[in-house]
Amino acid sequence: MKTQERYDAIAIALHWLIAFLIVAAFGLGLTVDEFPKAWEGAVINLHALTGLAVLVLSFIRLFWRLAHPAPELPLTMSALARSAAKIGHAGLYVLMIAVPIIGVPTLLYRGRSLDFGFFQIASPFARTPEIFRPLTEAHEIASYALIGLAAAHVLAALYHQHIRHDDLLARMSPRRGGS
Repeated sequence: MKTQERYDAIAIALHWLIAFLIVAAFGLGLTVDEFPKAWEGAVINLHALTGLAVLVLSFIRLFWRLAHPAPELPLTMSALARSAAKIGHAGLYVLMIAVPIIGVPTLLYRGRSLDFGFFQIASPFARTPEIFRPLTEAHEIASYALIGLAAAHVLAALYHQHIRHDDLLARMSPRRGGS
């Protein structure tokens, strides 16, 4: 595969780092109740910090993508598949930004501070269940949508790699050795 047919190293690194952080944040959010009660605050804080990292890195990735366009899709892809890829990627960007944005006020209206280790941001709001409950639901629904869309993205990549054999996965794969 030629260099111009691949994403650049920064795009690839951001892709895989954000993917890892999304899975970690989702896993922490799903399992927070499985941890000992004494760990709850730390797990929620780690979940929030991971989500904030996803938000910041997603904006960086979006701006990087605008300045460094994606390689062309294979000519063998149908117009419908090309449209689905564009819509899917746009949806991923929207959700990678929306999920953490919804999550921040969810925490603040729960009355939780954000602890960055060396400093804290205290919640300016009293615990407000009539606000944080709907926000929590929206955050959860958007999180499941993000994971569902990411799973479809993975399945599409595997389909292209193992069924279509069009080497599409290599565009976002980290290089090994000198190749």
